[in-house]
Amino acid sequence: MGIASSLYSGVSGLTTNSHAMSVIGNNIANSNTIGFKSSRAIFADLLSSSVSGSAGTSQIGRGSGLSVVDNIFSQGTFQNTELNSDLAIEGPGFFMVADPVTSELRFTRAGAFRFDADGYLINPEGFKVQGYMLDMNGNTVGDLTDIKANTRSFSPANMTANITLNTNLNSNSPYVGPFDINDPANTSNYAASIEVYDSLGQTHLLTTYFTKL
Repeated sequence: MGIASSLYSGVSGLTTNSHAMSVIGNNIANSNTIGFKSSRAIFADLLSSSVSGSAGTSQIGRGSGLSVVDNIFSQGTFQNTELNSDLAIEGPGFFMVADPVTSELRFTRAGAFRFDADGYLINPEGFKVQGYMLDMNGNTVGDLTDIKANTRSFSPANMTANITLNTNLNSNSPYVGPFDINDPANTSNYAASIEVYDSLGQTHLLTTYFTKL
């Protein structure tokens, strides 16, 4: 084994470990990426050379190389979000999404979805989430299609008609003078607020003031 082969063995080890460090760095960089699956580098021994000696034939290694980078599809932890359109899969499986231009189907574990202006359920790249329609018994019907919310279907607003307010007021509260609607904070002893809804579904804050007479 010559000096060149010895140097190559050492360099191959450095190169292989640099690839492994790149894989580890990519795992760390994507630690907060939704649906990301970590990888691991698998090393392999390079083909050995045979050397004949007095005791017979021996093999001398020629360094190492990167055999393959495996994806680890282990189950990640679930996280709570503020969007009811965010989804996650427990166990094996993928979400199916379609390219908005070519309609080519893709698979992903990332469930950060939202509804666009047309009611389609999409991912951050604009790919439309695919699914099947269900009948009244929960059975799938029809072909695979884009998931779209019926934005035209809505319930009429329910206007507030009655309010029940239970209070416990201190009878020893001092007299602060007659109530002034223009200065309620300084001319009342207590206040209680509650949200009410009008005929259009808009919320309003209704405040009731209590003044000792």
